[in-house]
Amino acid sequence: MRRQRKDRGFTLLEILISMSMFTAIGFAVVLLMKNGVDMWIRGNHGAQQEDRLEQSLPRLEEDLRMVQVPSQRDRRPFDAKNPDPEKEPDPLPPTNRFLSGYHDYRIRDQVYRCRYFAFVREISGLSEIETYVLRAGRNPKAESYIDGKNDEDEFKKNDHLPTGGAVEVLWIWLPDLKRPGVGTVYRAYRSPIGGKGTLLDPANHDELAEVVDKIQPQPMFQDVLLFDAYFWTQYTTKWEFSSGDPTVIKRPTDATALKGRRPPCGPSRIWDSTRGLLPEGGDKGFRLTRGKTSLNFSADDIWPRMVRVEFALAEETNELARGLAPNGQDFTVLTAEFATGRGALEGVLMKIGPEFVEVGRRDGQARDTFLISRRGMRGTTKLDHAEGASVRYGRVFDFTITIPSFRDDNN
Repeated sequence: MRRQRKDRGFTLLEILISMSMFTAIGFAVVLLMKNGVDMWIRGNHGAQQEDRLEQSLPRLEEDLRMVQVPSQRDRRPFDAKNPDPEKEPDPLPPTNRFLSGYHDYRIRDQVYRCRYFAFVREISGLSEIETYVLRAGRNPKAESYIDGKNDEDEFKKNDHLPTGGAVEVLWIWLPDLKRPGVGTVYRAYRSPIGGKGTLLDPANHDELAEVVDKIQPQPMFQDVLLFDAYFWTQYTTKWEFSSGDPTVIKRPTDATALKGRRPPCGPSRIWDSTRGLLPEGGDKGFRLTRGKTSLNFSADDIWPRMVRVEFALAEETNELARGLAPNGQDFTVLTAEFATGRGALEGVLMKIGPEFVEVGRRDGQARDTFLISRRGMRGTTKLDHAEGASVRYGRVFDFTITIPSFRDDNN
């Protein structure tokens, strides 16, 4: 009897308990492995994003550091205080200028707001065209620009115009028409500067097709959610501004004003070196504008001291579980793990279709729901988003570049 008791098997209860324990352990191991794989994928993806930035950011940084500020005597003197329409010809845009703003492209019933900045830089150090520069201008009948399109054939024919030591550069974000909210940052260059088809005139690329066909810019960053820039003037005291619009404090004009404490002043979102090209009041308001008379008065041209550039590359993509009206204050995504492990989400930008929203926080009860603090951010507008619309998240990278050859408003 005793031997039989020692040799007996497991009871049904013991078997069930063992199965439950092994099942729980198995689920824990699978969950741990899944979380580990997800963390590895996100970490690897983040490393890839940083690698992509490191490959192209040096070119943008070099372009901005080599900005060329022209002499104040590069244009005919102009009497800005007492302009006489009978004596003064119509003002013309200068050849060398620095422009930055937003350009709207309408494709069917959708308007795409594209960020750009264009300027003139020194040609020295521009490795992709240094070979062409050596022979440029030797042929008195030359008529071709060094612009990255047919340079090799034009070089063989000795058909490049003299560069004058300068080159125009255009950086612009263009949308991916098949993926709302996502786009590519392109770069184009052209030397000599000025003339018909200059990159420094936004009117030369009013249509998106013209940019692609005529300018043929080269892609520098792909899967870009955000491409933005801020400009530091002599009136700027901080990079942040509370209202979203730049506020430029005018220089004090009397002793009393000089003694007063100047309130903090934020940067400008747009730039017009001549202060006469962008519409008066400008996009979001350019407080340093002078009007069209500034075009022929080179002494009041200005260039920023510093530029702060911001990027956000798409990392996580989801979809709306339900529609979001233009006045909606929260949105729900299909997958609750979206943006998990990203730390505090307060103030984080996400892109729903083509619209940027600022996340207030995540709903404590429903992890797939995000509360919105502000909508229509970064030059976008509030829209009606249908169920299934894309929701994208991307970390914001920013860097600040000092322009050695800046020019303040000293008039």
